[in-house]
Amino acid sequence: MTITWQSENENTVVLNGKLSQSTVPSLFPIKKKMQQYNDQLTVDLAQLSHVDSAGLAYLIELQQYCQSKKIKLQYKGATTALSKLIALYNAEPLLQN
Repeated sequence: MTITWQSENENTVVLNGKLSQSTVPSLFPIKKKMQQYNDQLTVDLAQLSHVDSAGLAYLIELQQYCQSKKIKLQYKGATTALSKLIALYNAEPLLQN
């Protein structure tokens, strides 16, 4: 199982693969590179094949981290399964700009 963080352009990245308990730790070093996105970042989630509760927790943590660093983070392309998981955990407010 793998997850990749691919830069699409200067302010957009695509998460591709499975965002799960086993793959989330590989994304931790990304925080050190966040300032390169010029205070604005869009994360495209459409290519995620699976997201578990640890993956959702990572998305929430990334949102909170960006807020603390004054980086405007926007998620787009959430799959139906991810949208259901977000609703299940009542996490909509935590993932808003």
